[in-house]
Amino acid sequence: MRAKKENPNKAKARELASQIANMSDDQKAQWLARVPILTIEGRPISGKNQLLAAMQCQTATMVGGFQQWIAAGRVVRERESALYIFAPSGARKAEASAPSSAGAPGNAEAAEAESVRFIMVPVFDVAQTKELPAEQAAAA
Repeated sequence: MRAKKENPNKAKARELASQIANMSDDQKAQWLARVPILTIEGRPISGKNQLLAAMQCQTATMVGGFQQWIAAGRVVRERESALYIFAPSGARKAEASAPSSAGAPGNAEAAEAESVRFIMVPVFDVAQTKELPAEQAAAA
C-alpha cells in the first residue's frame, strides 16, 4: 500500500499559518498598515489574506485567479509562482433555511459555520501578468 502523498497546498497553509501565529501584534499591524491588496473586482481582501499575500509577495497590490486575469484581458506570465490565500468552499446555508434556534442560542451560527470551509487557492498579482495581444483578448 502506498503512502498518501501530502497536498503541497496544505503544507504551505500550515507553514504560513505558523508564521502568522508567531508574529507579534505589532508585526501584524505593520503588514496590515501597507496599501490594501485588492481583488481584481476592486474589493479589499480580508486581513488574514492580506498577511498571507504580502508575506509571499511584498509588492502585491491586486490579485486574481488565472481565469479572472484572462477575462480581464491579461495573462499570467510564464514561470510565475502563485500566491495562496484562503477562499470559502461549499454552499452557505440561507438564514431562512437554518433550523429554529429559539431555545438554543448559537445553534444557527454553528450550522452556518459547518456548511462553509476554507481552502487555499492560487492567485496572481497584477505585476505577474501582462496584457493579452488584442486578437487573443477578443477571443477570450
